[in-house]
Amino acid sequence: MGAVEKPKRNSIVIPLLLCLAAIAGLVPGLLGVGGLSLSWHKLDEKLLWPIIRVICYLSAGLVIGLVIEGTGWAARLAAWVRPITVWGHLKPESGTAFVSSFASGIVANTMLMGSHQDGRLSRKELILTYLVNNGLPLFLVHLPTTLVIVGSLAREAGIVYLCITFAAACLRTIVALAVSRMSLSRPDETHAAPHSFPAGRASASRSSIPAVFRSRVIRLIAYTIPIYVLVFLVNEWGFFVWLRSALARWVSLEFFPIEAASVIIMAVAAEFSSGFAAAGALMDAGALSVKQTAVALIAGTIVATPIRAIRHQLPTHAGIFSLGLATYLLLVSQTLRIVSLVVVTVPYVIWG
Repeated sequence: MGAVEKPKRNSIVIPLLLCLAAIAGLVPGLLGVGGLSLSWHKLDEKLLWPIIRVICYLSAGLVIGLVIEGTGWAARLAAWVRPITVWGHLKPESGTAFVSSFASGIVANTMLMGSHQDGRLSRKELILTYLVNNGLPLFLVHLPTTLVIVGSLAREAGIVYLCITFAAACLRTIVALAVSRMSLSRPDETHAAPHSFPAGRASASRSSIPAVFRSRVIRLIAYTIPIYVLVFLVNEWGFFVWLRSALARWVSLEFFPIEAASVIIMAVAAEFSSGFAAAGALMDAGALSVKQTAVALIAGTIVATPIRAIRHQLPTHAGIFSLGLATYLLLVSQTLRIVSLVVVTVPYVIWG
């Protein structure tokens, strides 16, 4: 773990502007002017407690990442996946984040950003590792919950949906590793295989954990809270409802029959489980085949991908990474997600 980051003068400007924008958006709503009315009950239920929960998750992820690095466990975790990282020309820090991503994306992301800030990972290595982690590891993290919802509501079509999304997740990880192998030079063997963690370095790293945590958690709060507030306000103004409706209607009318359109609209406009519930009902009624339903669910996922990224991932990513880097990571990863789903779904549509 490197030295504690010294705050830069210009690093205060962006969080300050974000805070001013969030306050400027909240005040009219609290006063009931500008077409937006915000009650204290709504703010408490939909803004205050969700923000507290997100900050707690991010802080816990930051602590876990610092402890893993400070106690020497990073080298042990990296050794578990060394054949994969060596093939992809990735450093041990990337391997540690890769292993951690199977348990928590927040922990993996905080470890990546910490390694980048300490100079152990370049920007390109961070991006490529992030893309590797957002394939198969991310799919497996959400699989237990997804399997229960999808299997119980959409049954056969849900299983097909899971198989397609699994194949797309594997494709994303393989492509990211291949690009990493082609674009990165092979790390030095002395750096690629850390067999031990010197006691002196471990002691120094452990002692620096509180100071590094304070430095990073302040930055995390400064970005996450105002961006979360801004996303909340945009949602209250109805932007996401309008965008969902427009996208779902365009996709459904252009490519799908009206029965499949309802599945897409429910998957995009409502909660995640609503689309699968609608899919199961339409299959039971004989209005859609298993294949039509599975493709409609994939289409709904594709349309909903950018909206969910903005609503749920942008605030947390901005707290971990810089705002510009967070936006770039989301743009690249969600584009790759959409492309991989299309690539895997097309053969199923033709030959499935």
